[in-house]
Amino acid sequence: LMNCIIVQANIIRISKQLTYFEQYKHRLAKLYGPERAARVVGGALTLITLGGNDFVNNYYLVPYSARSREFSLPDYIKYILSEYKQVLRRIHGLGARRILVTGVGPIGCVPAELAMHSLDGSCDPELQRASEAYNPQMEAMLNELNAEVGSSNGNGAVFVAVNTRRMHDDFIADPKAYGFVTSTEACCGQGRFNGIGICTMVSSLCANREEYVFWDAFHPTERANRLIAQNY
Repeated sequence: LMNCIIVQANIIRISKQLTYFEQYKHRLAKLYGPERAARVVGGALTLITLGGNDFVNNYYLVPYSARSREFSLPDYIKYILSEYKQVLRRIHGLGARRILVTGVGPIGCVPAELAMHSLDGSCDPELQRASEAYNPQMEAMLNELNAEVGSSNGNGAVFVAVNTRRMHDDFIADPKAYGFVTSTEACCGQGRFNGIGICTMVSSLCANREEYVFWDAFHPTERANRLIAQNY
């Protein structure tokens, strides 16, 4: 899970990220003692994003991908959520107690998908359908986990779902209302919609990234992320 087959992207598997988290906790305990380390980890805000890579880089990467032949979309969503549930249990087991879980954004509208599937900048309906189906089920899964683990020291839910797609959809529907020039073109990239490949030294680069919803083929700009956070 969470593994991108595009080698240049250099994405770290979720299992490796959990190993790094565990190593950090051990190193912190050596420096400050186990009790203080536990307080630091428990009081920290932990953010994890789950879903996007498994749709874009596994299920929909190519027509008739191995995953799409193995699972229907509803069954695939159930499968990855069951895997994510184990990941989140482990994060909780490592001591995290304030965990924000971000779902899937408008993956059918990112420049990479527009470059491959769109003639006029319209979002890919199949990828959008996956996002729409996934996010509510992710929230339901987090509710189940919260019922298992209880509250965060009496201070509310341990796992909090963050659906950034709602705000992002507004940018895409009417970018000019938020001060953006475009929601289809990436600031940094190449090819159609600047959505081919990754941002490199030889990419086409926009003059003002503040005017763009997307920085590269997949990711929002800093300004877009700031607006999402402020208005969530």
